[in-house]
Amino acid sequence: MGTRAKPPSGRRPRGADAAGREHLLDAAIALFAQRGIANTTVAQIAAAGKVTSAMVHYWFETRDKLLDAVVAERLAPIIGGVWDPVGRESGALDAVRGLLTRMLDVTQKFPYVPALWLREIVQEGGALRERVLEHLPRERIAAFRRTVTRAQARRDIPRDISPDLLFFSILALVMLPQATARIWREVNPSATVDRAHLERHVTALVMQGLASESAPRAAKPRRKAA
Repeated sequence: MGTRAKPPSGRRPRGADAAGREHLLDAAIALFAQRGIANTTVAQIAAAGKVTSAMVHYWFETRDKLLDAVVAERLAPIIGGVWDPVGRESGALDAVRGLLTRMLDVTQKFPYVPALWLREIVQEGGALRERVLEHLPRERIAAFRRTVTRAQARRDIPRDISPDLLFFSILALVMLPQATARIWREVNPSATVDRAHLERHVTALVMQGLASESAPRAAKPRRKAA
């Protein structure tokens, strides 16, 4: 039996080839999220995708090209979907709520995202960190910061909130509970981290924390005289 010819360089396979490649890419991402990239072999990816190791090399040629595909074809569109509407919302609170909702939508549709984010992007030495950084929409991030800063100037958002840290706080509140859900269920079997529960919790925590600067604040306790 003759060997199969590789698809032309730089062009995606079509038809059955394309479907097989997409299926294998999904299998690889699921394993990376579960086991970590360093602990996942080509043979394991092939087994999960129900193909031979030779087919993994046929579709992706090298491990680095497989990781490039994970980011370019899966994570980059997700990042774009979360950030593209930023700058078109009517104000800072709408922008924050929009980010929250879109992140929750993403993690519900693509359950592998939180664990992959924690393992391979946040941690030092994560195999996807540099690749993902190349796809961050820096202009949208800057627009979000400007929106928050303007809201603070109008006293719509407390001045103690850091425009630079706000997005990271939102990201952690959405991602970390889902990435560590299995651990917390072992500690507390009654712990609930489903979409509805998490959305209520995170929305209340963030939106109440961004309550108007002009809202009444509790008086600070007076220091006792020496």
